[in-house]
Amino acid sequence: MSNHTFLFKPGQWIGEGKISFSTSPDALRFYTKWIIEENHSGTIHCRQRVEMEDREEDIYNDFLIYNIEPTSFSIQLNSELLGCLEGKGGIDTKSIAWEFRYFPELEGFETYELLESGDYIIHAEYMSTEKYRTIIDGRLWKKNL
Repeated sequence: MSNHTFLFKPGQWIGEGKISFSTSPDALRFYTKWIIEENHSGTIHCRQRVEMEDREEDIYNDFLIYNIEPTSFSIQLNSELLGCLEGKGGIDTKSIAWEFRYFPELEGFETYELLESGDYIIHAEYMSTEKYRTIIDGRLWKKNL
């Protein structure tokens, strides 16, 4: 965890990439901003805003990270679109990842691979009960204030 400033240290991160769907050959560009707040009593709160091409309103997600251990953590996602999901995460020297499983509406995972520059490569996949897949690929970097 000590290598990682994303999620585990207060700050702002911005990123961009593409979102593709199994139901369409097209990919949409997205832009994201994460605000990571101070660690209070062993928990970390993060607010994520996602702007997507051709979508009027931004999507907001709140993450709560807790039960933080050297190689694992628990994560809760509160989303306007998905409701509340609980998941498990893992940490090693080169990556941060988490997954949400056993929910009737959705299962999926996200990985953040640390680059030497301090940026992260993002890869995420989610699948709905109808077996529709959403695939997210992008890059995230620390915003200099």
